[in-house]
Amino acid sequence: MGLAEKRWAADKKKTDEQALVSQIKSTVGFEVPIQIDWDGFSQDLSDVQYIDHDTYGLHNLLKALTTITADDLGREAIKGALKKIVIGPGKPDDTAFTFENGVITWKAYFGSSSSGYIYADAMQKKLEQAL
Repeated sequence: MGLAEKRWAADKKKTDEQALVSQIKSTVGFEVPIQIDWDGFSQDLSDVQYIDHDTYGLHNLLKALTTITADDLGREAIKGALKKIVIGPGKPDDTAFTFENGVITWKAYFGSSSSGYIYADAMQKKLEQAL
């Protein structure tokens, strides 16, 4: 990893991660530990060019959680079930989103090939099936 990648990872950890943690806490009503593999994502910056995008990026998780917690039933379900969020890098043909044992695990791709994107509606469906 070169200096540009190290700077990118440090900046994302300082700004984007803090913002996401705050937004998720506000959405679900409690603090959830979030682990993002910024060093892993920084290995190929072309694979993360849309990480901040509202449609393709990290905001998809926030959208899914917002829809789920839109009513009391959803807020109570997520509060009793969600323990941790883990987000790591994937490739277009190797992404996944799971919710098991209270842990959301998102193997994410944010590059230029839309074949690897996992959208908010798919996340919502997966979460609701487990709640």
